[in-house]
Amino acid sequence: MVINAILQDSTFVYWGLTSRGMEGQPWLQPNDFRTPLLADMYEVLANAALSAPSGYVANCPATLYEGLWSLYCSRAEQGDAAARKLISDQNAWTGTGGLWEFISHLKSPDIGNPSSAHEHAVEIWNESPRREPLAQAPPPPGNVQADIQTWGALSIVGAVLNDPRNVEAFRYQPQDPTASPYWLQGEDFEDEFLNLTWQVLVTGPNAVINSEAANDPYLVGDERAFTLTRLAVGNMQDLLAQRSSTDPTVAQALSDPTFWERIEHLLVQAQSPSLAQQFPPTNIARRARELVLDPHVRNYVAQIGEHIDAETRTAGPVGHGLLATLARSVAALHRLRERVANAAAPASPQNRSVLLTKTETSYAAPGRERAIIDAALHTPDLMQSPQYQALQGEDFTVREHGALFEAMQRHPTPWHPLLLVQEAHLTGANPGDLDGELMVTIASAAYSGAPRTAPVMDGGPYDPRVMAQQLVTVTLRRSTEQASTVVTKAAYAPQVSADALLNIAAQQYTQAAQSALRYNPTPGQGPRQSQQSQPQSATHGQFVGV
Repeated sequence: MVINAILQDSTFVYWGLTSRGMEGQPWLQPNDFRTPLLADMYEVLANAALSAPSGYVANCPATLYEGLWSLYCSRAEQGDAAARKLISDQNAWTGTGGLWEFISHLKSPDIGNPSSAHEHAVEIWNESPRREPLAQAPPPPGNVQADIQTWGALSIVGAVLNDPRNVEAFRYQPQDPTASPYWLQGEDFEDEFLNLTWQVLVTGPNAVINSEAANDPYLVGDERAFTLTRLAVGNMQDLLAQRSSTDPTVAQALSDPTFWERIEHLLVQAQSPSLAQQFPPTNIARRARELVLDPHVRNYVAQIGEHIDAETRTAGPVGHGLLATLARSVAALHRLRERVANAAAPASPQNRSVLLTKTETSYAAPGRERAIIDAALHTPDLMQSPQYQALQGEDFTVREHGALFEAMQRHPTPWHPLLLVQEAHLTGANPGDLDGELMVTIASAAYSGAPRTAPVMDGGPYDPRVMAQQLVTVTLRRSTEQASTVVTKAAYAPQVSADALLNIAAQQYTQAAQSALRYNPTPGQGPRQSQQSQPQSATHGQFVGV
């Protein structure tokens, strides 16, 4: 199965048998094989892949045949009697049941495909006859191509190439007449190659499915698939040529002379009968929902959470900038929710359980809160300032501070300490849990005999108006972070469907946006503009499938 995988796709040596950071050194070695012939085959194929650009060998069977001949000739020259006997037997090479026939049999897709070969490689490794075991077990493949998810996604592309009418499974009527009429978009594919392929095939301005060839009733079968493949490659060349001037990754990919050969190889592989047999076109819509759209929803929602977290932690005041970020995020979630609502229903939630560890930020600042209240008790006119009017009881982390401030907002001046405390007890939530003695101490400070200085009103960090604005900012950060935590945890919960996840995210971020609406910037300070762009679909790397 491992030899079969390399014969079908020589890059399997890189993405399936090599650890990250250890490129060029596969953890599976020839001496791990119990059968000498298979060990020799692996040695030849692995060396050929490691010496080829990006690990791609165009004609693996011929390379293996010639490599084995060279290997055995070299051993024969060194006095290996078995190798000398083998190279002198022509039937062993080209006769019935000979080596060439065996190699051709090994390459058959009916045996298996690279998506499952990693498991067999681990079995070989575990049962290796080596005397000294390795220090640690081989890691799972580092490339998305080893994942069955990508093979299923590749079969979706192949189904459209084999028969463009299959794209009707993705058509819907969006509310926005300018939006794409397909609920599956290129951005939904985690692999950048498949993302680009879906654009040139279906959703792009010169989509192949809209070409004359795709709608020619006399162009059928392999001839149609070949023609559509060539059109897709041509469109991809035009699109990447435009991007190469601004994207160094694309420019580097195009500099590889085997790049387009490998692109065509993957598109042909997508149309293989074995892949269509494993992933029948009749289930294309549900498969696209489970293997492409739902994982994209989870990744995208998690990215939005990270993006908003970064926005809330950015130094400086937040408010209008955060509100704009939340508004864009909610709008994007609504558009995505519309596509999910019109997609095929999944059989079950398709998400692995992930342990999410997320540190909660400490926002407690009782000293600042006390200073804000003390300043207002000394100078009641501060309660009419925009910064104080934006404050609410929930902005205070100490419950007694919040209850007392709300009492100050409701009770007209002049204030009396006992009346303020009574008001806080009468109207506050869970008044029995409030520390009345603490509130009396705070409220009485303005009337104590100790000399008091007027609050500093210079616009600096000790200006009570600035501290009040910072307290509102802290509340926005805290509430937004809490919303982001709820959404991120839901994104990684296997029991939460994509539909429910989008509803949770839209609800949480809408509430956070409503909280941000009461923000008031200081006079003369314009709204803060977000310095970060809206998150894009996650990929495992540029052109990882290629």
